[in-house]
Amino acid sequence: MNASMALLIASLGLTIASAQTAKADEWTSVVLPQTEQRDIHSHNTGDDYRIFISQPQQPAPPGGYPVLYVLDGNALFPMLAVQANARESRPDPATRASVVVVGIGYPGDALYDVDRRARDYTPPAKAAKHDREDARYGGADQFLAFVRTELKPLIEARYPINPHRQTLFGHSHGGLLTLYALMTQPDAFQNYLAASPSIWWNDGQLLEQSFEVLSASSPHLKQLSLTVGGNEEPEIGTAPTSERERHLTERRMRSNVQALYERLKPLERQGLKRILIIYPNAGHSENATLTAAGAISFALQPEVPTR
Repeated sequence: MNASMALLIASLGLTIASAQTAKADEWTSVVLPQTEQRDIHSHNTGDDYRIFISQPQQPAPPGGYPVLYVLDGNALFPMLAVQANARESRPDPATRASVVVVGIGYPGDALYDVDRRARDYTPPAKAAKHDREDARYGGADQFLAFVRTELKPLIEARYPINPHRQTLFGHSHGGLLTLYALMTQPDAFQNYLAASPSIWWNDGQLLEQSFEVLSASSPHLKQLSLTVGGNEEPEIGTAPTSERERHLTERRMRSNVQALYERLKPLERQGLKRILIIYPNAGHSENATLTAAGAISFALQPEVPTR
């Protein structure tokens, strides 16, 4: 081997070594284990949705996997998927449990699609509240039809799902949608988790209609968990000193949740189990995280017995 060839080989070796070192030092994107996503088109709403799924690794229990559907999937799915993975990977087999987590989100990288969720998560407005129909709101019926007739069959075709252990979880406007689903389509899920629900929307329309709608429906055995942050509303009698405090005072997040909880008490005779959790010192965003921390356990509750 002549000197020039030896020099060439040596230089190539150095180049390859440098490239390997650079590659090892590169930052790469984080990928959530045991998860996947795809965009699907809804015929009910006419729009596209990004669907996230956590994939259980253990065999399905008798009756199928429990399933947790979470709204605002771009923001809330990752923490729930990690929790589901951890629950399934516990060292003690007696404490392991599997749950399918389905995040319902929107195409794009934003955590929240403010305009789309405002339309999808709000009920049709009462005519007395608006002089004209506002297309930015009131799409809850079409969105729930998408979930029931398009999304759920898609999930159930991929995994054996227990039809009696299905949970819907939503925060803020998503919490409003969760309550609306319970009131108008109580057979869609067995467990409803509403965090900081926007009961204030449209002058408290849902609170006004809640008992009338539910009491007119057939008896259903359901579980409803309502959560709210202690700091989501100033103490009664406190004068607002900022625009933010005025905003919180007007929306009465904590008071509305407590009022709804009390209003639903008579429905316990029809099989509605109520839970109210107030997280002290938590604001609106913090309550989403705190509620999500318990969402997997809520979804893994034993099957509600039938009457």
